[in-house]
Amino acid sequence: MVQSSNAGARMMRHAGNVVNMLDSARQVATARLSAEQAGLRGGHATVLEYGRMVPEKMLAFTAAQAALWQGGAQLMQRAMEYGFQEAAAQQSLLRQGATGGPAGWATAQAEWMGGAGLRATRFWTQLGADALNMAEQSLKPVQRAVSGNLKRLG
Repeated sequence: MVQSSNAGARMMRHAGNVVNMLDSARQVATARLSAEQAGLRGGHATVLEYGRMVPEKMLAFTAAQAALWQGGAQLMQRAMEYGFQEAAAQQSLLRQGATGGPAGWATAQAEWMGGAGLRATRFWTQLGADALNMAEQSLKPVQRAVSGNLKRLG
């Protein structure tokens, strides 16, 4: 399980990465599309650059989408596991409550409540960490493409 103590720092780093990637993308678009840059590159290089743009974006966004699908599947799996754990805990509550009389029922409810709080806390903490990981992984291919373009065109 990922510790939540670093979640804030990871979120801030991810937000910074998004801002940097967007700024770099703006610089790449300016370098690719400006008439001044096209004149400096020459006609042949400009046509090649324009032809490179679409496949490059398709590859980066397809890789990002794959990361989102994989991350989404992991989130769904985590949610299903949590649901199954809760169903098992409820079955246990009903079994324990049925065998111990009124005191057994109260004890079973108290045990279930304590466990339910712990299970829910673990679930939501891990779900948040998994969602952040999904966001980080989906940004990487786009960020790599933009960084490579900026180095090449800058």
